[in-house]
Amino acid sequence: MDEPQPPQLDYSRIPDSIREIYETIENELTWLHGRWIMYRQLFGGDSDTLALLNQSAPTFFGMLQFLWLDYVVLEICSLTDRPSTFGRENLVLKQLYEKLDRRKHPDLGRELIERDRDVEKTCGRLRTIRNRRIAHRDQNAALGAYQTPVLGVSRKDIEDALEAMRAYVNTFRLAFMDSEMAFDQFELKDDAMTLVEKLQFALENMPEKRESS
Repeated sequence: MDEPQPPQLDYSRIPDSIREIYETIENELTWLHGRWIMYRQLFGGDSDTLALLNQSAPTFFGMLQFLWLDYVVLEICSLTDRPSTFGRENLVLKQLYEKLDRRKHPDLGRELIERDRDVEKTCGRLRTIRNRRIAHRDQNAALGAYQTPVLGVSRKDIEDALEAMRAYVNTFRLAFMDSEMAFDQFELKDDAMTLVEKLQFALENMPEKRESS
């Protein structure tokens, strides 16, 4: 018996001039949350999981942790950058405001301005990290990148930024679709916990383990 399919989302109430932009931003933000959820599953502080990773491949997972965190910072910054640079438009959250007909939707325009203040407040520090350490090699930063507190990233930094981004996008979504997207509840058929379970199984069934049991 076929599994029931989720209902198709109806974006037809969003103005034509901005509909594709919104759908793409919503999709990008959804997958950004998915990647962050998987990061937390691996490196979020569960002592058993961290011990398993260190027992399996500590150098690999140590590298992966730094790369993954930097990648999330890059994605956050790319979605919250300026609407245009060097004369080219960027696919960013602010396009929802820029492309909005604010004569027809003045209240929504004002709400997006308020939400954008929160986005700038939470993402500004991440943008500094992106510009000085990740995307470019600021010399002072490069000489002590991970030892400089201002250029380090905490999980709270990421959580605060994602919360502000969710609020911005859902403010727009609610105005046209009468519903919000639960970005932070994104579920994957297989995720980082799938890897953890397979690593655990592999370690428990290694030849030396079986011989000693």
